Amino acid sequence: MAIKQTTDVHFTVAIHALKNPSGTPAVGIATKGKDATTKASIYTDLYSLSADFDETTGVYSQAEAMFDADNFKGPVEVITYPNVDSKTPANVQTTGTTTGATVTATTTPGIVVGLAEHLFDGFKYLVLDGATEAETEAVSDFLYDNQRIMLVTQPKSVADLQTLSTHVKGIQTKKNSLGNTAAIVETASDRFVAAQAAAYAAANLPVDFQHIGNQTQFEPDADLSTDDYNTIASANGTVVVNKSGDYMLLNGLALAGNYVDQFVHTQLVIDTFQTALQKYLNRHNFPIFNDATIKEMAQTIEACGQQLQQQGVLASAVKITSVPRSNVSSSDVDARKYNGFGFNVQIADDIDTINAKIDLTL
Repeated sequence: MAIKQTTDVHFTVAIHALKNPSGTPAVGIATKGKDATTKASIYTDLYSLSADFDETTGVYSQAEAMFDADNFKGPVEVITYPNVDSKTPANVQTTGTTTGATVTATTTPGIVVGLAEHLFDGFKYLVLDGATEAETEAVSDFLYDNQRIMLVTQPKSVADLQTLSTHVKGIQTKKNSLGNTAAIVETASDRFVAAQAAAYAAANLPVDFQHIGNQTQFEPDADLSTDDYNTIASANGTVVVNKSGDYMLLNGLALAGNYVDQFVHTQLVIDTFQTALQKYLNRHNFPIFNDATIKEMAQTIEACGQQLQQQGVLASAVKITSVPRSNVSSSDVDARKYNGFGFNVQIADDIDTINAKIDLTL
């Protein structure tokens, strides 16, 4: 029996209020727009989404697959990103001299520009509609650098998977960071396994990604062989396979080699703490900077930890350390900042594979 490996990850948690007053989206879809603007809309059902994205669009097809996932009720956030890249500085004009002139501009892909505005909207999973390989790589790099949001891609071939996997494995190597790009190979153009898997995972948190199965879009790909399965697994990709009559994902790995649920559950822990502390601050218009306030906030974190432990996300209770008010620097007090909380938590592991000796007597 093998237990998933543990991974040490260290975060500095800052409070970010959610931007969407209409509720926290469960999953996001990124699609390229027709101009240079970014737009994001939240939909609670397929009917409302169809007003902006009709049945001929990839966004509609992916959303339809999502709402077919067990227990998924939305909301879905659709982020329409710019169709052009952004350059900084923009509209640069140069005047030549006898020695020449050089101006270096930083180019940011439109998909990154669009997602940058919605990192903290609340969704844990993101799928892409019609993104190019370059766009997929760019948004994968961006989300990894920010350690936010699990990107679930759907390569159309084993070769496409290998290209993306090679890129991700070369980038996602930082210490104390977890890989956040998953890839489900699907050669059929009318099946949206990645979208449905993301929706199921979002609706059933906490969940082991590789245990998702028997959804309406899940069907073994007739165009893929056993050798293809081995190649996909070696690239840390996944695919729908028949596991003793259940149509499930081959594995639950991100392309960087860690497990999808490790990244998502880590983000879930951080977001739970952030939301609880933000609500605490919202309820107290003028929280006094003293030991009583620090104790109340510590108790808030501990209560979150107990909740996450009961859900099976954390392996044990959260033990909080805090810096007393008397040891906080005067500059932090003047700036009304407190950086004194510390705690170590372990994401709960589960069984990955089982090796058993079975004796049968006939």
